Amino acid sequence: MEQFDLLVIGAGPGGYSSAIEAAKAGLKVAVFEKDNVGGTCLNVGCIPTKYLLDKALAMDKIRNLTGDGIFKDAGLFSYKKIQAGKDAVVGKLTGGVSALFKANGIQLVKGEAALEKGCKVSCNGSEYEGKNVIIATGSHPFMVPISGVENTIDSTQALSLQQVPKRFCVIGGGVIGLELASAFASFGSDVTVLEMLPDLLPKELPEAVKVLKIAIKKHGLNVITGAKVLSAARNGAEKAVSYEKDGKTETIAADEVLMAIGRKPSLNGIDAKAIGLEIDKKGFISVNDKMQTNLEGVYAIGDVCGGYQLAHAAYAEGEVAVSNILGIAKTLDVSIMPRCIFTIPCFSAVGITAEQAKEQGFDPVVGSFNYQGNGMALAEGASGSVFVIMDRKTKTTLGIQIVGENASEMVSFASSEVANHTTLDQWEQKIVAHPSLSEMVKEAALDAFKLAVHKI
Repeated sequence: MEQFDLLVIGAGPGGYSSAIEAAKAGLKVAVFEKDNVGGTCLNVGCIPTKYLLDKALAMDKIRNLTGDGIFKDAGLFSYKKIQAGKDAVVGKLTGGVSALFKANGIQLVKGEAALEKGCKVSCNGSEYEGKNVIIATGSHPFMVPISGVENTIDSTQALSLQQVPKRFCVIGGGVIGLELASAFASFGSDVTVLEMLPDLLPKELPEAVKVLKIAIKKHGLNVITGAKVLSAARNGAEKAVSYEKDGKTETIAADEVLMAIGRKPSLNGIDAKAIGLEIDKKGFISVNDKMQTNLEGVYAIGDVCGGYQLAHAAYAEGEVAVSNILGIAKTLDVSIMPRCIFTIPCFSAVGITAEQAKEQGFDPVVGSFNYQGNGMALAEGASGSVFVIMDRKTKTTLGIQIVGENASEMVSFASSEVANHTTLDQWEQKIVAHPSLSEMVKEAALDAFKLAVHKI
């Protein structure tokens, strides 16, 4: 039985980054992966979705400039070329991960691994023993067992479509559903989103969600909330989705129906009952703030243990797990985890909302700044709003939400301010490059106390 310091099951963002970090610290590491390295993120999630959205944003900008008379013609586009470009980017990134494994002396074992008692793993008929194990097996799309579920596609299949559907129905108004809905709307699909909850993003700041809803409606998304999907029938090439809203049953015709209502943990090879691994009520692996499971030497990170199902969350969780494996005590502070939805326009947030601030005993005050008051936004033709939640008494930063172009980039700046509990005095002393969209974050913070310079 081959001996290792660390065995990592799964080569997604959390798994591969943990393995590399551990190897750089001098540990002997083996990684087990049944599919392509890179996991959902690189292969059928974050990266391919963002490639499509990048091209969608470019086309939207060209169309707007054409409408302004700056460009004579918006021109045509090749969706097949876009798909080929997406595949090339995915190939480059997954190849890069494999190269990093080789450069850091990490043994990659291709095949489905089975976790056994005592930090042992079996794969392809061989057994491996580690001093520690990190479970990073990720998640997979969850399909609601409605009548005709076989007539729907999941996010992986949606990313592989070779032609743009004329009518695209999306079941689920969460992150995945809204992102793909935004992309296909730009490519020319007539898009309808069905969301069962009364409103989109109920855990976020209502003011920011309102701005987003107005923007995505303008972008062409028909969002129907409070809609309970009943079935997805098929008649030849056409599909029909029936849903109930306000006691009435309605039907939508579509060429493709995407089911994007969430993801389930991937536990193949993890017989929790047999090895005594604790699983929570939702089916995820239970961990503490050190990413430790109830089993000695066994850690779990990423989608498989729930929490924020985001690649950067998996990175952060992996760093915590490896640190503790190395004997350096470290915990994860999820309160400063940035969250992004790459809709058109993008939505990003970090920290808490005003409602959550009240629940925690703060006296929140919300400052805001519209993109139309920013020079760079006007130059780029960008629109949106920035919101900063401050505590009235201590004048410290509690949360920041951004809707608009480059929101996903600005949230990194915002995250630092929330993590550091930046005060009003510190905001006033902060120098932000001009012209830049990031200026709006400072302006919104100052506006919480009516001190914004460029706002009436």
